Amino acid sequence: MYYINRVLLLFFTVTFFACLHNRAAAQVNLARNITIHVKKQRLGTVFKTMEDKGSFYFSYNSNLIKADSLVSLDADNWTVKEVLDQMLMKRFEYKDAKGFIILRYAPLQLGLTTEKSNTENREYIITGFVADEQTGKKLPNASVYEKSLLQSAMTDQNGFFELHLKNEGRPVRLTISKELYKDTTITFLNDVQITSRPDSSLFSYVANDDNDDITKTGLGRLLLSTKQQIQAANLRGLVANAPFQASAIPNVSTHGALNGQIINIVSINAIGGYSAGVRGAEMGIIFNLDKGDVQSVQVAGAFNVVGGNVSGVQLSGLYNNVLGNVAGFQFTFLHNSIKRDLSGVQLSTYNHVRGKVSGLQIAILGNIAGKNVSGLQIGAGNIAQQKFEGIQFGIFNFAKKLRGVQLGLINVADTSSGFSFGLINYIRNGYNKLSLSSNETLNANIAIKTGSNNFYTVYTGGLRITPNSKIYGVGMGLGTVLDMGKHLTFNPEISSRYLYEGSWRYTNLLQRLDGNLNIKLGKKASLFGGPSLNFYYSDQENAVKGYGLAQNLQHNFSANQHHSWWVGWNAGFNFF
Repeated sequence: MYYINRVLLLFFTVTFFACLHNRAAAQVNLARNITIHVKKQRLGTVFKTMEDKGSFYFSYNSNLIKADSLVSLDADNWTVKEVLDQMLMKRFEYKDAKGFIILRYAPLQLGLTTEKSNTENREYIITGFVADEQTGKKLPNASVYEKSLLQSAMTDQNGFFELHLKNEGRPVRLTISKELYKDTTITFLNDVQITSRPDSSLFSYVANDDNDDITKTGLGRLLLSTKQQIQAANLRGLVANAPFQASAIPNVSTHGALNGQIINIVSINAIGGYSAGVRGAEMGIIFNLDKGDVQSVQVAGAFNVVGGNVSGVQLSGLYNNVLGNVAGFQFTFLHNSIKRDLSGVQLSTYNHVRGKVSGLQIAILGNIAGKNVSGLQIGAGNIAQQKFEGIQFGIFNFAKKLRGVQLGLINVADTSSGFSFGLINYIRNGYNKLSLSSNETLNANIAIKTGSNNFYTVYTGGLRITPNSKIYGVGMGLGTVLDMGKHLTFNPEISSRYLYEGSWRYTNLLQRLDGNLNIKLGKKASLFGGPSLNFYYSDQENAVKGYGLAQNLQHNFSANQHHSWWVGWNAGFNFF
């Protein structure tokens, strides 16, 4: 018996110091000493200085901590926690999480009053009340959970809870969490008196962005129970890992009420499931809801909603919504939505990425990218709200800063150093001119030229106003600007016109290649002129009274009865 007691004493001594070591290691960032002196500097700048000195990062909700607020501080060899307490006025609690310090807004303190804590029928039963420590007011909807056993309860309207735990003589560590309150953890010793034991909890804190919350989405509010939404708010950032989950619906799961806090390797959901994330494969007959990241494969019959990032393949029948980034392949029939960036492929009826796109968007109706695009957009309508590098192919294309190619009926951009090919090309800060000109065939012409210096479209109409030899012409063409100096450019243009010579029964097509030399007269006007090469096809042999025949108006070189060509001229003014 003496030796047994010695062994037990040694075991508990080692366990006690191991516990202290684990707790110290878990708080290494908060306990780190730093020296910092600042006067009226932005809080965001101070955070960056602390991150550089401590080799960690802060994770916080930017709606609650204003990075542009001014801070003054003189700290010599203070701990990180002491510095944070001083700057944030002890209105936040802090959690270490693998290189991150999570700042959670929690200005209030919880209190726990135990009503019963004993063992009955091999269950350890704890009942009690949770209250606001300052006012004593009983608090409903507070989460009470045992970390190592993955068991939880929630207080009722009177602040009362009852928790039944399957326990084998170990101390029970209950944690109480509620939004806006600091977490409180209390240790209960049951019938076997053990003074201390290492924390074998499966839970850990992870850095997360409070804005990316699926409980705030329409489908999240619709499909998650009020209890699950409250639990997600209370236990934000607290997750555990498990190999498998099976669910019928979000609140009927093998992980019970804590399914929203557990990351699974495999998740199988009959109708739909809810979890903290997936690191292997997830399949839902109708839907999947994940608070955090999804890796590898996610398949749903109707829709997927992910609060974190997706890396791999995401497939659904109707709708995918990702509140983080996507790196991989995303497919659905109706609509793909990504709140942040896409690196990969999107395929749907309508795709929308609020961040950057690096890859391919293909849609029946259209694609929208909120920031820069490097890749390919194919759809009826394509929109890149910032810089676009690549190819846009559709009926309508828009890019704020075009550095690629647009192929469509209507192409629009704010600025362009690329190329727009289409029926209508408009660059707001590009080449936009109104031209009045004359040539050897039509002595009064008006044209609108829109696009960029690289490539612009010409829409033109004109007439020959000479008595008894009238001709009307309408057509379009393409041109480009070649700089030759500060006030001089060369603008080659190719165009095609239909010439009306008194009857619509005939085909009269004039193709022109104009070599225009432009002399700038100011910021908004230029004089242009130059030679032209004309190729003409006409099956009209006889002139209509009052109208002329283009092939008879100048010396031309006939290839045959219907084809002719000649050298002409062009001169006029550009405005705007």
